[in-house]
Amino acid sequence: MNVKKQFRYLILASVMLHACNNTQEVAEQESPFIEISNRQFTAVQMQLGKVEQMPFETTVKCNGTIKPLPDGLARVTAPVNGIIKSILVSNGQPVVKNQVLAEISGNELIDLQKDFAEAFALHKRLHSEYERVKSLHNEKVTSDKEFVQVETEYKMALARYRGLKLKIEAIGLSPERMEKGEFYAAYALKSPISGYASNITFHIGSYIDAQAAIMEVVNPAMFQIKLSLFANDMSLIKKGQAVRFKMRNDSRVYSAVISSIGIIIDPDTKLIDCYAAITDKNISNLLANEFVECTIIAGTETVDALPSDAIIKAESGSYVLALNKQEKDIYKFEKMTVTPGRQKNGYTELLNAEPDGMILTKGAYSITAH
Repeated sequence: MNVKKQFRYLILASVMLHACNNTQEVAEQESPFIEISNRQFTAVQMQLGKVEQMPFETTVKCNGTIKPLPDGLARVTAPVNGIIKSILVSNGQPVVKNQVLAEISGNELIDLQKDFAEAFALHKRLHSEYERVKSLHNEKVTSDKEFVQVETEYKMALARYRGLKLKIEAIGLSPERMEKGEFYAAYALKSPISGYASNITFHIGSYIDAQAAIMEVVNPAMFQIKLSLFANDMSLIKKGQAVRFKMRNDSRVYSAVISSIGIIIDPDTKLIDCYAAITDKNISNLLANEFVECTIIAGTETVDALPSDAIIKAESGSYVLALNKQEKDIYKFEKMTVTPGRQKNGYTELLNAEPDGMILTKGAYSITAH
């Protein structure tokens, strides 16, 4: 008898438990909302909002290098071989155009001046002889052969004189002074541009020839950015597009604009070189050959977006909490799946159809456990 009663109690308990489970499942199915009281809403400082129309940029990121324009970098070389007599500037020192940077002396300079003085004297003598024979030839006193011979010697002397004179003038010396027999002990190397002296590689007493540069002068006001781009990004790049860049040790962002687009792929790096002119005038710390991080603004479009805090990421995907209804002091939200895209200034682009109505834009993560 006791066994039968126990069996009946077990069956009854099983039926009641099953009924309770069914009741709980029905309750869950009938309440798909996340409910938040007005007190909770205020305490967590939640906010509601709608999908907004936001401008989003299509960007191309790349590395760049600070490079001077062709006329913003000058290599200072010696037009005549010689010995460095003095160096009048140091690395990093500002210089102006035509400022004397160094002085060069040596036997080559002396020989050049001697050759010029001799060429001048020979030219002067043959010029007089040429004028005399020319006058006689016009009077039929001398033969054509004699006149041609004198004329040839004169023109050869004239060519040598003029060639040496150009060399003398190119190194900044006065040919008239040498014509009087006055020679220079040294000549000056002058700066071709204004800027800063750098890469001084020689010392006083060093021998220098025309193939070597004693130093360089760089003008920071004429810096540009050399951009290194992959071929698959080139379809987005156009002349005139804005560029944002920053140095790797500096958080500040500066501006530039695409000035030229390359058409050759480097066989080693597989990159294409483009150039951007720096438009930001408030830069004073750029260095030649410095690496910079660049972002090219390839285009701008208006898209649907929400504050990034409104989008909740889960293993199954991303969703937002849409307000279904508000009853007295209760907010009822429901999950709505979204597909996030680009992010900008605290907003995230929505790639799928925009959620309709009010969205919980702040405080969503504090109630995701519901």
